[in-house]
Amino acid sequence: MSKAKLLACLVGAFVSCLLAVAARSAEETYTLKTIIPVPGGLTSFDIAFVDANIHTFVLADRTNKAIDVVNTSANVVIHQRTATPPFVGIVASPANASGPNGVIIVDQREIWATDGPVLSGCSPSPTGLRCSGSVTTPSSIKVIDLRTGAMIANIPNGGVRRADELCEDVNHETVLSANDDPLDNFLTFINAETYSIIGTNHKLDGSDPNFKITLTPTPPGTTNVAADGIEQCKFNPRTGSYYLAIPATVVTTATGTQPGPGVVLKISRSAPFHIEETITIPTSTGCTGPQGLAIGPNHEIQLGCGNPSTNSIIIDDRSGPVATVIATETGEGGADEVWYNPGNNSYFIARSGAAKLGVEDAGGNESALPQPDADVSTAIGSHVVAADMLRNQIYVPIRSTAFPANPPTVSTICSSKGGNDADGCIAVFTAPNDDRCLAQGMPVLDHDDGDDPVFMRTRCREHDDDNR
Repeated sequence: MSKAKLLACLVGAFVSCLLAVAARSAEETYTLKTIIPVPGGLTSFDIAFVDANIHTFVLADRTNKAIDVVNTSANVVIHQRTATPPFVGIVASPANASGPNGVIIVDQREIWATDGPVLSGCSPSPTGLRCSGSVTTPSSIKVIDLRTGAMIANIPNGGVRRADELCEDVNHETVLSANDDPLDNFLTFINAETYSIIGTNHKLDGSDPNFKITLTPTPPGTTNVAADGIEQCKFNPRTGSYYLAIPATVVTTATGTQPGPGVVLKISRSAPFHIEETITIPTSTGCTGPQGLAIGPNHEIQLGCGNPSTNSIIIDDRSGPVATVIATETGEGGADEVWYNPGNNSYFIARSGAAKLGVEDAGGNESALPQPDADVSTAIGSHVVAADMLRNQIYVPIRSTAFPANPPTVSTICSSKGGNDADGCIAVFTAPNDDRCLAQGMPVLDHDDGDDPVFMRTRCREHDDDNR
């Protein structure tokens, strides 16, 4: 779709949001609109993604070794896209070997999904494969035709554990993927046109001179800093850089190793790829481990902070070397994936252990700070969230209550709308007094005919009754 066609479409659909924004109450309260049954059930899943312009939600479904494709107009699963060679599915042991994991839609026609390695010596168990052997096939990134389901490319990247989350620089057609296990601990950059790895994998263990993590302040006697986990990434078109959440670090000194704080890495968009800035996240913020990361408006980056964090935070994308905190989201810790929805100018924070979805209004303009909205009850195990910005529908997968997880999933969300709790489902939430505005932020709305990203750069106005 051309930029002109897209803007015409958006103006037609959102003229009221561009000319006047309806007043709402001080809080937007999200309620369950419907549920989407998943053929084959849903016991284990990872990341989700929405491309609203093609009305498509995708979910990395380990239960069925597939990518579930949902039409967001009808809210039904229309495809379960499998791969060749197949996704590895649920691997209970060793850790970090399952797949599919991360998933995005590229060029509105391709599913890109990360996968774990194929291991030998595997036997089934109630919670997945238990494998005792060596790697026979390394981790990979798989590319599938969204429309036909045909396999386009299988890109091995050499990992002995899973390739996990991924993101794209749309303009430069480059995908960044992370292998988060300490046995791997590297990043992979892939050309989205040629499906080739650009250069070599970049280690975050301190051995790569272009990817040395520097903490502020630096602990006395530090000789090396390594990432301890790699989480959500996003490309930020405002700064022209990738941002990557590192939940913790390992600091080596002359006397041994010690745990270090979490950081956000600002990474160059072009080769030679390198860290441009290490943004240290002080534990005093209540964020003891950034996991989720989303790009919002007004230089905002939402961080979802994992356990044992008490808070999640919004930081300034111009931060460095220590995070500049724009807003502290008190009590919103224990998060995994986060999502910014330009359609209602809100952040969503998936808090799996608390069985809650945090909601934060991103703020009306440059001077209006973000403010909290009411949490949404979800289910234990619901660590994923994605939103359709055109319909303002929020998608949260709900795990089967029959799956022997620890802690178990206890939920009646699926059955409350005619589904089966033992099968799991995808819950769809909406708010009756939802904001209606399109703010600059991720994900990209569309591409113009030159394949450049298209954003709706409308400023969300303040609301009369938001008590700002």
